[in-house]
Amino acid sequence: MKIRLLSLAILFTISCFGSQINPIIIGIAPHSSTRVILKLHQDLRVFLEKYFQRPVEILTAKNFSEFSMRCNEGSYYDLILTSPNLAVLAQKMASYTPLMTYKKGLSTIILSKDKDILKSTQLPLHVVGLDPVSFPTLDAQDWLDKQGFKEGEKVEYTYTSATDSSISILLNNHADMIIISLPNYIKLMTDKLKDKVTVIYQSEPKPSRIFLAKDKNGITLEQWKKALDAFSKSSEGENHLKITKLEGFKKMAPNDLDNLGEIVDKTIHRLYN
Repeated sequence: MKIRLLSLAILFTISCFGSQINPIIIGIAPHSSTRVILKLHQDLRVFLEKYFQRPVEILTAKNFSEFSMRCNEGSYYDLILTSPNLAVLAQKMASYTPLMTYKKGLSTIILSKDKDILKSTQLPLHVVGLDPVSFPTLDAQDWLDKQGFKEGEKVEYTYTSATDSSISILLNNHADMIIISLPNYIKLMTDKLKDKVTVIYQSEPKPSRIFLAKDKNGITLEQWKKALDAFSKSSEGENHLKITKLEGFKKMAPNDLDNLGEIVDKTIHRLYN
């Protein structure tokens, strides 16, 4: 009997310890290479490890479509950092709550080596985006469509997994234009590279990347609100802003994502059709 009780006590202790060290999983949309994503968000990981006294893992996916499917399934990530259209889907389909974003909105940029590319008679033009459901891709395609560049007629789209890859594709003359976000333009385009390209289009700032969470993995939504608020005021948060050049944090208002109906509808169609 004593041996049996001791065995049960050991199993109980192991079970409790296992739950205590169960890692927190942060899912970050694949807006850059995995290496760059990990580097940009180390301050967030370190802060949350200290705050919750638990290990924290940062995960991404091979592309935005795969990442969004995982978010919408609802069990992969405890905290999500993603683009506004995918944030709306995670909210609607997996009950995540948008909690925080950045003060600096994200602009979409279209680059070309030819400043007169839109006047070209060599059609269709080859345009490279990050993924069919990435926010900058959808935004840029909407703008090109309104300029009369219909897909399959005047433009053809292909997609790559990382912005640094698309820049290389453009510079090596394997695309007529590429689509990127302003933060990636700032981070990845040196002055030397900027001299080789022309900005064909830059949008007005759109909603920035969104932090979302829910009651999951032993952490309540209220605890996530407090943790992110603390991060936004911490030295780690300050360093994160310096690295990403996103200026500041702000809490999400209930209606911040209400004007994305058309782009969200297109995202759903591309993901599930």
